Amino acid sequence: MTSAPLRAGRVGRPFLYLVVGNAVSSYGSFLNMVALNLFALQTTGSALSVGIFLLLRIGSSFLAGFAAGRLVGRFNRKHLMIGGDFTQALALLGFALSPDSAREVLLYGLAAVMGACSTLSGVALRSSVPEIVGQDLRVRANGLLVTGRSLAMVFGFASAGVVVAWAGYTAAFVLDAGTFLVSAATLALLPLTASGRRVSGPQEAGRDAHTGAENGEVRAASGRFAARVWLTGLRRYAPVVLCLVAVRAVDNLGSASHQVGLPVYAAQIDEDTAAAFVGRFWSAWAVGCLIAHQLVSRVPLLNRWAGGRDGRGGGERAFAVGTCLMSGFFIVAFSGLPTAALIVVAAGAGLADGFTQIVYDSRLQALPDDQRGRLLGTAAMAETAALGIGTVLCATLLDRLAPFTVVALAHGTAIVLALGFLLLLVTVPALARTSPGRDASGPPVGAPAQETAASRTSPG
Repeated sequence: MTSAPLRAGRVGRPFLYLVVGNAVSSYGSFLNMVALNLFALQTTGSALSVGIFLLLRIGSSFLAGFAAGRLVGRFNRKHLMIGGDFTQALALLGFALSPDSAREVLLYGLAAVMGACSTLSGVALRSSVPEIVGQDLRVRANGLLVTGRSLAMVFGFASAGVVVAWAGYTAAFVLDAGTFLVSAATLALLPLTASGRRVSGPQEAGRDAHTGAENGEVRAASGRFAARVWLTGLRRYAPVVLCLVAVRAVDNLGSASHQVGLPVYAAQIDEDTAAAFVGRFWSAWAVGCLIAHQLVSRVPLLNRWAGGRDGRGGGERAFAVGTCLMSGFFIVAFSGLPTAALIVVAAGAGLADGFTQIVYDSRLQALPDDQRGRLLGTAAMAETAALGIGTVLCATLLDRLAPFTVVALAHGTAIVLALGFLLLLVTVPALARTSPGRDASGPPVGAPAQETAASRTSPG
């Protein structure tokens, strides 16, 4: 496949292929999230076993976030994404073809593999977006990725029960493996970059330049250089970046509350139509996410507010406002609205959710390449930990409190923290004044001279 130049605000055909491949693998992730949980419950007959399965999956995802930050700076990110998808496909195929007597034990190993590989692939992709399309188009690119994942979530959750009921667990696992193979094959067909250059960190440059004992010295020196750059970046951007990650982590705790609470809330309204209720809710939410991408892509004011102008950072205020709106919509959705109003509110939650995700990813991607991978790995750890803690905490509270109360507490906390962050941005403008990834006197740190978005068309 040859690389296609980017034109006038377009991310290029290769990136669209990447979006499709990522959406297919995301569908597989949501499909196995349901199928494997159901299989664990049916096989063991114990809710505790399901809890252990989820804990292993979340725990491995958390640990992978720590490792991913280093790996994406040391190795080819495209190869990491292919390896993550291919490993998940092999693990699922091996699990599907194993005898029933062995599945109960292999289930927990599969949980660890799926959690670790999904996080590694996700961090590699998110850190690669500016290298693929250029800083000035990262907002549009993130919008496409959010759209694909949103649709994958709805179809994955909606089809999981149907696939398992009609074809059985083995067929569901084979189908799931097929989605990851499709994603890996799509990535394999894409070129590295228009120039053929691999996206790598200082460690890899040192490793390629020398061999033997001298190579070890260079790796050590380059490692110290990378650490120095990382610490320098943290000193410059830590306040606003750490606030962003903290708010996003608490927002994930709120997400756990509505994900756990929605089935309970639906069953309380009408147990016979609970599944249809949940399906309508997530479908409306997905429509909102689609609208978010269209608005950010087509309305210049929103694009600039989201940090998409000239590849510069920004969007902190937009992120805080979007988080407040999203959490507010989710709280209202559990207040006992009639169906028509609920659909509108769910779409509003999806609109704010999609916008916030686009702004958040775009803001973190504005950091220089030397810092971006580690930061996204750290962010993935914080988000995963908050989601895991939130799931356990909210599930416990739902035994004692109404779904509305649990969701209001969790999302209300996110609103308070986001408002505090917004107040800090307003009262201390210098907090976000420096454009991330830019030296005070010139172009982005680490940016190659004379390289434009038109020269980047595929993952490195």
